[in-house]
Amino acid sequence: MLVLETNSLTKKYKEHLAVDHVNMHIEKGDIYGFVGENGAGKTTIIRLVCGLASPSEGDYNLFGINSNSFEILKAREKVSGIVEAVSLTPSLTAANNIRFQATLAGKKLTDEEINSLISRVGLNPKEIEEKKVGSFSLGMRQRLGIALTLINEPEFIILDEPMNGLDPKGFVEVRDTIVELNKQGITFLISSHILSELEKVCTKIGFISHGKLLKELPIKELHQQSKPRIEIESKDIDEVVKVLSNKLGLKSYESDGEVLSIYDSIDINDVMKCLVKNSITVLNISKKEDTIETYYMKLMGGNNNA
Repeated sequence: MLVLETNSLTKKYKEHLAVDHVNMHIEKGDIYGFVGENGAGKTTIIRLVCGLASPSEGDYNLFGINSNSFEILKAREKVSGIVEAVSLTPSLTAANNIRFQATLAGKKLTDEEINSLISRVGLNPKEIEEKKVGSFSLGMRQRLGIALTLINEPEFIILDEPMNGLDPKGFVEVRDTIVELNKQGITFLISSHILSELEKVCTKIGFISHGKLLKELPIKELHQQSKPRIEIESKDIDEVVKVLSNKLGLKSYESDGEVLSIYDSIDINDVMKCLVKNSITVLNISKKEDTIETYYMKLMGGNNNA
């Protein structure tokens, strides 16, 4: 089931095209990482989906309900999030911040329910009972912000740059909170301009640059494309696969018809000897070891050159 699907979603501000015909897909259970440079269009898309801005073109479906339908208001009741900044009152305790936000949302929570929300994000209600939020670390404030998103018992949570400015300890705390809530059935959309943050927590990644969604793929596939490999260019890739499978036990590979990427632990010299022995013409053969950041930068570079 698709929790969010955008259909050529576009947003223009006068002559500036902030979001350019974006088609993204978030399935139930995803932790979807939305990565792109500052100003790529991440926050604009989040504002569109949350109803804080209106599309110039296109639309989106939220839990199967189209954004042009009056029923979209019902669908948004299942959504919560933090857009741009966590809204907390520094002079109040964590419990009173939750109590205040719940009142604004028209809900009256018991002390037990408030402590439960605090516990769900990995904070200890007793340890922070008397502490003012102004004395919290950034990681603690971010987790409390996530607790606020849980007030309406959402199925889909949107977090805009939740890791921004966190130290390593804070990052781990927020990451673990997101993973634990995801195990409880909550789908996430998380934006960031730092890929290394997202790859540790997300199940799926969407790359955006200059308003365009360049690619979206499962994190497992991203790791697969980034790990060490041997690349072979040949006019007869099918024959290359056949020979290497029979002679060297080739199992893990990908091919686009022109380039064969081998992920097996096979020595490149053995590959070359095997192909020469079987009279197969090779246009190029090389070892590649891209990082995920390299893959990301290649995508961005391709878009910049478009």
